[in-house]
Amino acid sequence: MSWPDLNVANWAGTKRSLHLYAQMLGKIRLALSPPQPNWMNTALYLTARGLTTGIVPCELSSLEARIDVYDSAIVLDHSDGKQRRIALLPVRTVADVYATVTAALKELNVACFVSPVPQEVPDTTPLDTDRRPSEYVPTEAQRWLHGFTATAAVYERWRSRFFGRSGIQVWWGAFDVALILFSGKHVKPPSDRGYLMKYDLDAELMNVGLYLGDEKNAPFFFGYVYPQPHGAENLKLQPAQASWSMQLSEWILPYDVVRTSKDPEATLVAFIDSIYELCFTKAGWDRAALSYDTPHRRART
Repeated sequence: MSWPDLNVANWAGTKRSLHLYAQMLGKIRLALSPPQPNWMNTALYLTARGLTTGIVPCELSSLEARIDVYDSAIVLDHSDGKQRRIALLPVRTVADVYATVTAALKELNVACFVSPVPQEVPDTTPLDTDRRPSEYVPTEAQRWLHGFTATAAVYERWRSRFFGRSGIQVWWGAFDVALILFSGKHVKPPSDRGYLMKYDLDAELMNVGLYLGDEKNAPFFFGYVYPQPHGAENLKLQPAQASWSMQLSEWILPYDVVRTSKDPEATLVAFIDSIYELCFTKAGWDRAALSYDTPHRRART
């Protein structure tokens, strides 16, 4: 299968709805999960059918909230066997979906306040009052899943060589799918980046992700190392189309460069490899300690 076109200009309405549904899931996980380093307790994860919170604790029971882009539904599964399904078709307003989700939580006896304030988006209209006409086209949501799944598959194969803590998450604030590597060292977080970054950037790390952009900005891959290596803006990466963004203080690579290349995985891997190499040559990571020799698969007999 080829990598799909993810230009938001072609599916802006569905992207907005899907992003806000993901925020509802993320806020459920944030409300129920105990804190973890680097906000790992707030991330969402891909499934073969969409997104999930994973299992989150509810006193002595648990809950999983999912978006299923093939059934066009938000699904809440409780460990007592009860389930609630919130249909996304016919298309409903964001406020209606939010009200149904919060009502379903009460029906499942899940004590959970789902904050109605969207995060990390320009439009902060509260979820519970957003009654503007919405769009949701299932095939567009499925195309999004295809793009994120293809990206995550490359991340998964690539990270097998890394011995430290790593993970692949969907971050519902910016709505990106990211691969994060941690060297295991604590660092002093920045003092001018706000509350979120105080607990996000308190570890030596490398982050590579796919950001969808918006109607005016095409999707792109991003990458950075924290703490930022000296002279990062002048360092050259592969492939040649990768560049340093002064606005973001990150390296970026247009998604379409990967999508339209003869070998999309090799093109993306070249970008990840270039940033990873900087961890050792410029950021002082311990190559021997963090490299992993994967087990050889035994031949079938």
